[in-house]
Amino acid sequence: MRRCHDCPLNLLCQDDAAPAGDGGDACLRQRCVHLRSGEHLFRVSDEVDHYLHIIRSGDIKLYQHGRDGGQHIIEFLGAGAWVGLESLDEHQRHAGAVALTDCEIASVPYAMLIALLDRQPRSAEAFGQLLSATIARHQQHAAMLRSTSAVQRVAQFLLARLAQAHGMARATLPMSRQDIADYLGLTSSTVSRCLSALRRRGWLAMGQRAFTLPGLHNVEQVAAGAPLALDG
Repeated sequence: MRRCHDCPLNLLCQDDAAPAGDGGDACLRQRCVHLRSGEHLFRVSDEVDHYLHIIRSGDIKLYQHGRDGGQHIIEFLGAGAWVGLESLDEHQRHAGAVALTDCEIASVPYAMLIALLDRQPRSAEAFGQLLSATIARHQQHAAMLRSTSAVQRVAQFLLARLAQAHGMARATLPMSRQDIADYLGLTSSTVSRCLSALRRRGWLAMGQRAFTLPGLHNVEQVAAGAPLALDG
């Protein structure tokens, strides 16, 4: 059915048939939220509303407040990503989510998701894989901040954005230099110097909120630890 094809939960629905008497009514309890760039889906310390959110279109940044009063960005999330997993079964949000671009969000009651997982055992495995992938990304990010140079972080960030473009040669870059710096644990001036160094060598081409990597192999080498002078 078209409705099921468009449903944000369709990747978790592992069984072909709904149980007798269900009729798909549970899926109708999801709601659609539209955000403009700069608007919050939720803020740090908001009361948890027991909804999970799936991005249909647009980009969101997930952030926390740093000890110095600044912003610590946990993750940039795009279409297909789940938002709110970090606050399951909590009373208050541990992070805030704000739109980087205009977004369409599907919001699903957590209780509805639990009912789906109980009804379809194979869905529980799929959801477990989703949670494991989320944890793995956060662990990789933490490891990057501990053990890589500034230019390595920027190169790895660009490669990750390109990988999320699903085979496209061009990837979006909807966040600001300061956002990238907050995510990578750098200053905005350092991020700009790293990007400029890649551009001077012809390895990076940037447009309006998007980029390509003509020197993909070279950027991969930098991401792996090859030295790169930022000046000159």
